[in-house]
Amino acid sequence: MTNLESSNNQVYLEKLHYLLSRTSEGSTICPSQIPRLLNKEDSINYPNWRELMDSVRSLIWEQVKIGNVQVTQKGEIRKYEERNEIKGPIRVKKGINWTEDLLIHQD
Repeated sequence: MTNLESSNNQVYLEKLHYLLSRTSEGSTICPSQIPRLLNKEDSINYPNWRELMDSVRSLIWEQVKIGNVQVTQKGEIRKYEERNEIKGPIRVKKGINWTEDLLIHQD
């Protein structure tokens, strides 16, 4: 992973945490909310939110793998191992290892 990728992943993680920390237990967000928020805050560095979606999804699945978030589709929790077979929209919610100070514990 390059320094730029690592830096971008940290930014995506911060936005993921920001959005989820404002949801009630069991509520979900759409993954596209992360790049859309970045585009809204800084359209110079993030001019096209759609181009960020693959990277954002990858980060989300890594967070699923360690239990910080869960991915749902049509209300059902999807497993990390299913990530390559999933077609259609997904949602993200707090996982079993979620804590409000999660960012402090990230590498």
